[in-house]
Amino acid sequence: MRYFKPDFELHHFSDINVEWLGKNNIKTIFSDLDSTLASHDLPAGDELRKWITMLKQQNVQLVIASNNSQDRVDRFCHPFDIIGFGQCRKPTSGEVKKHMRAIDAKIETSLFLGDQLFTDIWCGKRVGIKTALVIPIGQEHEPIQIVFKRKIENWIKKKW
Repeated sequence: MRYFKPDFELHHFSDINVEWLGKNNIKTIFSDLDSTLASHDLPAGDELRKWITMLKQQNVQLVIASNNSQDRVDRFCHPFDIIGFGQCRKPTSGEVKKHMRAIDAKIETSLFLGDQLFTDIWCGKRVGIKTALVIPIGQEHEPIQIVFKRKIENWIKKKW
């Protein structure tokens, strides 16, 4: 059960601010998309736009790592000029490791940010990078299979 425990539990992606980045020596953030940065299958809001601007000003690279379609990821990433890859098969780690090598991201300065234990946190753990779990955004728009997984995740969290 502890294997699924993230290194950090945050309320929202915006909890990762300038001070937090410096304190935790983060230079690259691999992030889930739906329910982590935006509601399921919806575009980004103003708060996310400001956060991405802050990351760029701090020279922190944001890379979207999603199990969603590449089309969804591209639609999301294009306005921000950020890298994103879809269909990455989380919790397997191969796609994230491949992209880490491609952008020369270092294990010790990378973070995996997500809203699900069984995909995002497990993937980050398998890659060997720090992990941060956020409270899901827009749960009212989630597919039924995600709603079911959340019940199991909540049971696991109680065992920590």
